[in-house]
Amino acid sequence: MSPQTVDLDLAALTPDQQVARLKEQYVALRGKGATVRARVDALPVRQYISMLERGYRVVLERGDGASYLVLHPDGSTPRVGMRGAHSVVSHHDGRVYSNTTENRVAVIDGSTRRVIKHIPAGDDPSHLELSHDGRRLYVANTGSNNVTVIDTTTDTVIAMASTGRRPLLPCVAPNGTSVYLPSGPDKSVTVHGADGELRKTVPVGLAPHDIAVSPDGRWAYQPNSASHTVTVIDCRDYSVAGEVKVGLGPGHIAFDPESRFAYVANTVSDDVTVVTTRDHGSVATIPAGQGAHLPTISPDGCYGYVANFVSDDLTVWDCRNHRVVATIAVGIYPHFFAISPDGKWVVVSNTGESSICLIDANAHEPRSRLAVGGAPAHVTFSPDGEWAFVGCESSDEVAVIDLRRGVVVELIEAGGAIALQ
Repeated sequence: MSPQTVDLDLAALTPDQQVARLKEQYVALRGKGATVRARVDALPVRQYISMLERGYRVVLERGDGASYLVLHPDGSTPRVGMRGAHSVVSHHDGRVYSNTTENRVAVIDGSTRRVIKHIPAGDDPSHLELSHDGRRLYVANTGSNNVTVIDTTTDTVIAMASTGRRPLLPCVAPNGTSVYLPSGPDKSVTVHGADGELRKTVPVGLAPHDIAVSPDGRWAYQPNSASHTVTVIDCRDYSVAGEVKVGLGPGHIAFDPESRFAYVANTVSDDVTVVTTRDHGSVATIPAGQGAHLPTISPDGCYGYVANFVSDDLTVWDCRNHRVVATIAVGIYPHFFAISPDGKWVVVSNTGESSICLIDANAHEPRSRLAVGGAPAHVTFSPDGEWAFVGCESSDEVAVIDLRRGVVVELIEAGGAIALQ
């Protein structure tokens, strides 16, 4: 018997209703080898990116004057249910921080690999960011619309500062004086001081996602997924300096180490726009795989990478000429990846199959695929670069990988008991 294809016409529904119907089909058809092809008419940028972000195997197709979302219920394991360890950051003294259940942040001793403390946060803490000097930790709370500011010298909360609705990934300026948090529903970015004091609320485009500040601290670039632009913010006074047209569905940005170029991953048009910071103009477009989402530049600035959600691979380009030099196959739904501090390894989280890939960054070739906890996401490294820590959201664990031996040495329960001192 050939696999079943379910055709739906969802064009008359709102975007939220369309996503809800597709999720219902996922539950109903899981394990049956079926495909759902849903007509949605207008280009469904928010619906497509929203489902990709949660790990559903969905493909965007266009034709006959309409757009279609094609869902494969058996193609991936989405991130649903418990919001466990997702975002992880590493302090220069070896501590590792992770969000965890019950609205807390776990503090892990990286050397003993034991949880030493839980710090209360706001409702539904999602993403963490350390200041560059390591003195402050910022936690975006999507449920309570605020940011928790933690003093890392004592691991205590010193402020709960209001943001826009459903704040996304915090971004700290290199000098540590400003913290930027985008709000999708409010189409804005709130700018806070180091201790949470509100500096300014900046209007941006539709569906802003992951803001980035240039290494020289001069510019903040805010990608707007639904208006297909990047808002340029002058970091001196937080004024809007311009709007750059890029590809379709921009979500994440990476700057080169010298702050000359910004690389914008466009999830819907499957490419990367190269923007020069000299005049904020587009100078090149790099073709990528399906669902191009997260870009990263190597520490030496020689190579750029982008993770492609739908085609399950990484595209690699030469930053000297912006030409693609490799495509590296990885696992299902590479949600996040990071390059080790010494530049030797690329660690890729395959969220759709609960594994990570270790890639030789010099040869641009995969070396191993390791099973970890459920829905692996963000990656961080020990100060000496010998260990990688991966937040595993569905199982609320932090996986510890020995990069020299290429093995998983432990799965730490982020929400588990506190180790005795």
